[in-house]
Amino acid sequence: MPPADPDRRQDPTRVLIREVLCLYAAERAPELAVDQASMDGWIAHLCAWWGDRPLSHVRRSTCKAYVADRTRETALVGGRRTNRPVSDQTARRELEVLSAAIGYWDAEDRLLYRPPVWLPPKAETRRNALSRAEVAALLKATLGWRLEPGGRWTRLGASAITNRAHLRRFLLIALYTGSRTSVVTSLSWNKSMTCAWVDLTKGLLHRRGTAERDLANKSRPPAKLPPRLLTHMRRWHRHDVQIHGDDADKVIHHGDQGVSSVRKGFAACVADAGLSEAVTPHWVRHTAATLLMEANVDIWLAAAYLGMSAITLERHYAHHRTDFQGVARKAL
Repeated sequence: MPPADPDRRQDPTRVLIREVLCLYAAERAPELAVDQASMDGWIAHLCAWWGDRPLSHVRRSTCKAYVADRTRETALVGGRRTNRPVSDQTARRELEVLSAAIGYWDAEDRLLYRPPVWLPPKAETRRNALSRAEVAALLKATLGWRLEPGGRWTRLGASAITNRAHLRRFLLIALYTGSRTSVVTSLSWNKSMTCAWVDLTKGLLHRRGTAERDLANKSRPPAKLPPRLLTHMRRWHRHDVQIHGDDADKVIHHGDQGVSSVRKGFAACVADAGLSEAVTPHWVRHTAATLLMEANVDIWLAAAYLGMSAITLERHYAHHRTDFQGVARKAL
């Protein structure tokens, strides 16, 4: 886009919302530490509803109408429609993207006025975690088993076992390191400037490339691999080198291709494990944080290992510590 005349401001009635969102999607969104598939979905929903309306149509009443319409829909998981309704928090996240897109446009081409985006109240974030039994069931599903209604496990075909190999790797790495989904799916066997990578010699998982800058709200410190996971990863690496030779790169891959998202396959495993369809890949990170608190790991050490602030860890997970308020109780 050519530089705007600083003395001339744009009339929001003449700027289309679709243009604002497309600019944000092309220029700003790729720079953010956000799952690209999620961002693409949010922008697609916004474009579909707002269409070619001008920015002047963004007001409290239209934002409320957007939330009402979105929450009447059911959620998509892996391209399939589920029975779970879209939450108002999902609609809120999409409207946050709209607000950010308007701000990004305004920073380049000043508007006569910047339309405020109304947001529904932010709910108290639930930090859902899986129990050890649920983790075991999910792992068994990634190994090619399905839990039948009567409680009996049945073996799936060879193709299912092969097709879920990358999900087994994802589950174990995400659980043992507590890393975010985007970190695990981007993980490389080779030292990288642009993505997460693993050093099998030192037993370190580097959550960002050597040339990537860290983000204030999403810290990505390296993690020391637990011995059991390191053993698995060294075995996986030998297997990948045996199959792909020097071309072996992505740790999480399906066939010869790396994967950018595990949502669809993960949802299938969740169903076969008999778990709620509300379980998402991010639950694994919550589970890792919960397990560390249940094991009474020092909050600062656990936060540093997970790449999470100590404040966030204490606020949302500290109640899982078995000695919670123990000192105060004894003193009284």
